[in-house]
Amino acid sequence: MKAPDNLLVIIDANSSGVSGDKYLGALVSIGGRLETLRKVARVVAENTPGTASVKVDARRVERGDIGAYLVTIKSDEKEVRRKGSLILGSAEKCARKLGFSDWGYKFSLSTIETLLRAESKVHGHSPKDVELEELGSVDTLIDVLGVARLSEELALANATWWSTPVAVGGGTSHFSGRSYPNPPPAVAEILRASKFPMVRGLGEQELSTPTGVAITVNLVGGYSQSHPPLRLERVGYGAGSRDIDEVANVLRVTAGESLETVHSHDEMVMLETNVDDVTGEVIGRAVEQLMSKGARDVTITPVYMKKNRPGSVITVIAKKDDAERLAQVIIAETGTLGVRELPVFRHITPRTSRTIRLQIGGENHPLRVKIAEDRKGRIAGGKVEYEDLRRISDKTGIAIQELQRLTKPLLKSLEKGD
Repeated sequence: MKAPDNLLVIIDANSSGVSGDKYLGALVSIGGRLETLRKVARVVAENTPGTASVKVDARRVERGDIGAYLVTIKSDEKEVRRKGSLILGSAEKCARKLGFSDWGYKFSLSTIETLLRAESKVHGHSPKDVELEELGSVDTLIDVLGVARLSEELALANATWWSTPVAVGGGTSHFSGRSYPNPPPAVAEILRASKFPMVRGLGEQELSTPTGVAITVNLVGGYSQSHPPLRLERVGYGAGSRDIDEVANVLRVTAGESLETVHSHDEMVMLETNVDDVTGEVIGRAVEQLMSKGARDVTITPVYMKKNRPGSVITVIAKKDDAERLAQVIIAETGTLGVRELPVFRHITPRTSRTIRLQIGGENHPLRVKIAEDRKGRIAGGKVEYEDLRRISDKTGIAIQELQRLTKPLLKSLEKGD
């Protein structure tokens, strides 16, 4: 089954977090077959040394008065402490034997590698030599490979996946005979390495497991506190193993038709301040400093201020992570006493870059072109980089407007796919 081009899957992770069993339960809830999971388990057992048998079941339970599917995995293993190289090798062998698509194969191995890199960083051993305890169990392989196989079965594999920030919980977790603050070290490392956002969530317990977080960061292509617009078609709830008082311990996965335009989206911040007592030279310097330190865009708007004094509004668009640093740049460069910060939501046309060649006087001049694309990757338009036009104008003496006219046939050829 092939996913439509506009299929969107949303993971609601900011309430009770993510784990492998919650993902499996949510996918079973929206139509994934239990027999498919059992086949995955059989292949894992046959291709993971030290495993005698594995049993997988799913049943409907309630978590906070919400009906959800709980998937349980019971294994008879002689050894659960396995090296990273063995786990990765088993994952690769199982993915091939199960006949995964290219997406399923890459997702499965990438997720296992994410876990191994995190454990390697935490324990100070190479990914192939790090010894996994709980994560060395076949449960981990079944969780990861099961999510891949059910996603393929439900035609979600090539959909666009979106997630809210991951809830990690409070208090402490206990493993290897010791207590650790939540999020556990491996979870914290995965989130750090992937720059994925987290929230505390409710409750004094672990809400997200390393496997669940590794699955999440390898599935999603975007994240936001708010959901992108979609027309819901399927809703599934996967249950965690425990019933938690403070929150319904379920992971909700929804799928449906995306109602977005061809644009993608991201969340930025807008920094603003009004100044009326600095010169144009000072403002110009401030713009240079802001752009050099990571601002996405800076604009200056003339305004009338108190007592009809002419002034300027300095507006900066930036990543939220850069907001504090850039606000300090504004204060330092202009002497303003305050900077406003507002969240903004950007609509972004997909784009790529290509190089065309403009022939003038027998010489080919390279020109970089920004290419705008629609959702299916078709070229919707293009614009030649100004700096390249200026370089050619300086060299040939031809006006930039004339060069722009000469490039129009080349841009039309690009749009037609010639």
